Amino acid sequence: MSAELGLDLEDFAKVEAAVKEYGAGAEKAIADILHDSGESIYREINPLIHPSGRKFKGHGSSAAASAWPRYDTNDPLSVTVATRSKFHYLYFPDDGSNTDHHQGMQQFFKRGGEAAAPRIVDRCLDALVSEWKER
Repeated sequence: MSAELGLDLEDFAKVEAAVKEYGAGAEKAIADILHDSGESIYREINPLIHPSGRKFKGHGSSAAASAWPRYDTNDPLSVTVATRSKFHYLYFPDDGSNTDHHQGMQQFFKRGGEAAAPRIVDRCLDALVSEWKER
């Protein structure tokens, strides 16, 4: 389970201008920042997950209190924050499937990613500008 999000037009224009100024190697600089951003995205998503409060034999701790994230950095300019297999059930409250048993459409993955995006963009811009000035 994961959610995709992109940059809004204003942020994209800022990054595009910085990439043009930076020149060669900008893709690697941005990819390095993105690949290290999984933890900061996780920190924005996790508080949005509401524990069920259920307690019974065999019921483990909630996702909010567990190590649920898995980070994929296989694509050059992306990071995917997904759930470990034990926590794939987060799909249901996130997207609203089977709402007879779950309070759906919480979209905590999307909202958490959107909350982390401005800081990630700033980190990308800072990396490009500082390295460009050092040249």
